[in-house]
Amino acid sequence: MDSLTNAELIKALDDSISIIKTSAIQELGKRKAKEALSKIAELLEKDENPVVRDNAAFALGEIGDESAIPYLIKALKDKDEWVRKSAVKALGILKAQEALSSLILLINDSSQIVRKALARTLGQIGDKSIEPYLIKLCNDESIVVKKQAEEALKKIRGNI
Repeated sequence: MDSLTNAELIKALDDSISIIKTSAIQELGKRKAKEALSKIAELLEKDENPVVRDNAAFALGEIGDESAIPYLIKALKDKDEWVRKSAVKALGILKAQEALSSLILLINDSSQIVRKALARTLGQIGDKSIEPYLIKLCNDESIVVKKQAEEALKKIRGNI
């Protein structure tokens, strides 16, 4: 995929084979191809394959354009935990303060990977108003969530 142009990669997003779509999404994300944003956002919203949606969410974060934030917020409600996790991570990359109220709703998510990503993202966004939520995550049943929440809390408090 390295040798393809962005236009060729964008065309590959319409392929019926998921692995081709996924590879194109990943490469466009690495290239921060803003011209692919709307097509990747459409795949995040509509593709049936959760692997495609997962990669689309992460790529939107890599592209780094704030216009992706509404699509990522919507993806926080995806039925697939990996898609939710990637949407959370992408919002962290974008430091999307406007997503805080939606992110906080995931504090009781059934998935440990989502809660761990949430703790990290809250630390990346760095808003002191979310300290109580990080404290709650510090008491999570999962050790990996607790550890990530503790690191995020230190970061927000300026200890890192």
